[in-house]
Amino acid sequence: MSETFMHIGKFVVQPENRDTFIEIMKTYEASANQKGLTHSNVIEDEKTEGTFMHVTVWENRDDWVAIEGTEVHKQMHEKRNALLASPMEHDFVCGKVQI
Repeated sequence: MSETFMHIGKFVVQPENRDTFIEIMKTYEASANQKGLTHSNVIEDEKTEGTFMHVTVWENRDDWVAIEGTEVHKQMHEKRNALLASPMEHDFVCGKVQI
């Protein structure tokens, strides 16, 4: 097992924006060159429609920091954030992640 970095973001999306949110996330994941990204999952809460967790696992924290600074990532944030019912919540885990 190696040292990795995990980022977890929680999103509460306005009901009318659910499908658009999913499409923005899929399009971004398919088009962005994210060095060091090993896993990425968008998971909708089965009990609370419109509540999503975006879980990413990186080879190291520096790779995550680098992508956060790119223009394509910032543009995705702008599009995504306009669809939210409340601000994104973050949780971070740094260390050994077993996958």
